[in-house]
Order: sequence, then structure tokens, then C-alpha cells
Amino acid sequence: MITLYHYDRSTAAQRVRLLIEEKGLEWKSVIVDTARGDVDQLPENYHELNPKGLVPAIEHNGRGMSESTILLEYLDDAFPETSFRPANAEDRADMRRWIYRIGDGVHVASRTIGVCIVNRFIYLEQGKKKIEAYHSEMRDLVRRDNDKVNIAMGLESPLLPDALKTFKSLFADMNDRLADSGWLAGDSYSLADIALVVYLRRMESFMMAPLWADHVHLNDWYARIAARPAYHKAVVEWGDITEAKRTEHGRGAFDAIEKLWNA
Repeated sequence: MITLYHYDRSTAAQRVRLLIEEKGLEWKSVIVDTARGDVDQLPENYHELNPKGLVPAIEHNGRGMSESTILLEYLDDAFPETSFRPANAEDRADMRRWIYRIGDGVHVASRTIGVCIVNRFIYLEQGKKKIEAYHSEMRDLVRRDNDKVNIAMGLESPLLPDALKTFKSLFADMNDRLADSGWLAGDSYSLADIALVVYLRRMESFMMAPLWADHVHLNDWYARIAARPAYHKAVVEWGDITEAKRTEHGRGAFDAIEKLWNA
């Protein structure tokens, strides 16, 4: 039995849940939601599972593991009956190239956009002392330092323009690739698709979908994945407890974001 430590709207957790559901694996859910500054609700010794104190993490066969993109490959190795890696070496390399972009700026950019548009308001509601305690316990120092700037400055953050450029480039590159192929890494649905689809979901939740409305191939790809039963179980059914705030603040930020997106 896999034990997954996660929470509803985490993109990193969503991709791991999506692969678990695609494989039809049995799993136990443990909610660890520190996204609103609740550092006191971490399970005991959680940092032994994930040194950064973030999600997701899994326990399986008596071992703890973390980092969502690593977990995708681990689960595909541990449960190989249905593999989500391409059959040939060239497409597998392409799959890893797409996944590499997550750690090469995309995930940090996603965090910046989320905090600037929505999460800063959620944090500010918690009060200064709680957020200071949250940051004092944060072991990912880039995340901590970026958060401080983005919470304070919001849409005026100097980090926001480059974060949006990262996403604009990613979506354009994905659209170009999908013009020539049904999936990101060849002719089969793979870990690359599972790893990256969550960012469309995230940006859509901020009411930003009009920004890439002309990306026909990207939107078709997203619709095909969203129609999969596993996606519904892994993403839609888990919902998002911040949905109302994402809608409200996303709509309020759209004009400013659109201007930066098109700059």
C-alpha cells in the first residue's frame, strides 16, 4: 500500500495522484496542507520523508520518498504493468526533457504567479506572526525569499514578469510540439503529459485561460487529458478549497497579468 502525503490543489501532488489513478493503484491519503502557513500541523518526523517539509511525499515498502518528478519515475518502475514511458530511447529522452523544465524554472514560476495573484491575500489574512513563523520553518530558501517579495508586492513584484514569460514560452513550445504529435513525447500519453498538465489546471484556476486561447493544439491536448477518468479522480474530485479566492482575485488581476503576458 502506498501512503501519499498531499493536499488538494498542490500541482506537485496532483501529478503524483494522476499517475496513481492512471495505474489503478491502492493508496492511503494523508493530508499535509502547509500552504496557508499551518506549519504546526506537519506529521511528526515529516522532514525525514521530505527534507523540505513540502508535499508530496510517499511511503512505500518501508521507505519514504519525495520530489514529485522523481516519484513519477519511481512509481512507473515499481508498478511497471502499465508503463507511462515511451517505448523507444529517443522519445524517453524527449519525455525527460519536458519534465526537466519543471525544475528548470517552471515550478518556481508557478509559485510566483500563484502568490502574486491569490496566495498573498490568504497569507495576509493569517497575520504577520503566523507568516513569519511559517517562513522561519521553511527549508526551501528560494521559496522563502521569493514568497517574502511576492507577498509584499503582489502584482508589482519584480519576479512576476519573468515568471509569466516562463509560462508563455512553455505553453507556446508545448503547442508547437503538439501540432506535430498527439502527445509531448511521441505518440503515447506519458509521464511528460502527466507532469505538465497540472500547470494548465493551475493557470486556468486563476482565470487566465484566455491568455492562450489561440493555442489550439495545447487546448485540445488539455481537453483530452481532462476527459480521462483518472484525471477526474486525481484532480477534479479533490477540488480546491481556495477556489472562490482564486476566481475573485484572478479576475481582478487579469488585466495586469495580460499586459505583462503580452509585453
